[in-house]
Amino acid sequence: MDALRAQLHDTYTSKETGDLLALGVRPGLHEHEYATIESVLSVRGVDISAVQEQRRQRVRTTEVADTKDEKLAGVSKRVIAQFIDTVGVALLLALLGLLITVTMPNLFKQTNRVILILWLLYLLFKDGFDGQSLGKRVMKIRVVHADTEHPCSLQQSLLRNLAVLTVVDWAFALGRKQLRLGDMLARTKVVRE
Repeated sequence: MDALRAQLHDTYTSKETGDLLALGVRPGLHEHEYATIESVLSVRGVDISAVQEQRRQRVRTTEVADTKDEKLAGVSKRVIAQFIDTVGVALLLALLGLLITVTMPNLFKQTNRVILILWLLYLLFKDGFDGQSLGKRVMKIRVVHADTEHPCSLQQSLLRNLAVLTVVDWAFALGRKQLRLGDMLARTKVVRE
């Protein structure tokens, strides 16, 4: 073990001070590595307490970012919610249209137009009601502002759902941040409740 520490000490001694400072504040090293880096930096006259404080700040920043990422809703929940919103609501509205048509046959043409308009309006503004559409409510997820985490507004809902019309919108959701193109444009994200 002492041979390994001596080799580690030699490795760190051969590095530039700037490189050692970058390593010393980076989270994720073992304690003996930090101790060795701090030993070398101390000999070079560097204030070790400042290095340790910077490392603590970086660890806190990383933990906050990880916590935010943990709250993100998975793509599968989002796809199921989208299916419920698109197909499920369309079926409900179609049943309503059928009921109106059967009870009042003379309103057939007007009913179909109204139902179609209602469905399109729902698809565009569905996330603007406390950040949850019917599908998102069922899946226990919510659309929130990316920075403030306040529920999605009607304007943000319109902007994020207009992007669904583009072919590449959902391809973006497969990235690390799981943001659709519409989420990026509206500055929103989908989180678990």
